[in-house]
Amino acid sequence: MKSLYAAIVLAGGLSTRMMDFKPLLPLGDETITDHVIAIFLKNKVDVFLVAGYCHEDLAAGIKNRNITIVFNPDYEKGMFSSIQAGVRRLPNGYQAFFILPVDIPLVRPETIRQLLNTAAENPNRIIYPVFEGKRGHPPIIPVALSPEILGWKKGGGLKAVLKSHEKMALEVPVTDSNILFDIDTPEDYKELLERFKGLR
Repeated sequence: MKSLYAAIVLAGGLSTRMMDFKPLLPLGDETITDHVIAIFLKNKVDVFLVAGYCHEDLAAGIKNRNITIVFNPDYEKGMFSSIQAGVRRLPNGYQAFFILPVDIPLVRPETIRQLLNTAAENPNRIIYPVFEGKRGHPPIIPVALSPEILGWKKGGGLKAVLKSHEKMALEVPVTDSNILFDIDTPEDYKELLERFKGLR
């Protein structure tokens, strides 16, 4: 039986500040991307991995094959183009979808479960995890907003789309500081490895 929830995992960026291809950097005995995929698969959420830059290397370099890989030819236009590519590929039948860049790889599976439980009771809300008053990733977005995301022309990307529907927002306090931790630089990657040791 297909899940009611999908996750659009964004791995199409250029990784310019990392000076290495971020999605395939090692994390434990797997890649960052495999780690992110596993967060969702453990919760029976279907994964749509959006690739762009070095997409062939990404597809060859990950271990997990139980996912859908989506190529975004417009990846140089930025993250919103990858979000749109992922949303465009979602088949009918989903209730909502997560958005998570591979830059934010340490979200706990328990956090995903907590968000799913909230979504089940609030199917028409945009659900944000919140740590110490700050919204983080991944939000859950109802598929009803897909046409608007795909047709958005006003600028500001996904953040602007969701802001225009603030009445739909529902914040879920979580104990997971990693919803706010993203990696862009080699220093961030060093911190990631330290945090990962702590998780274990």
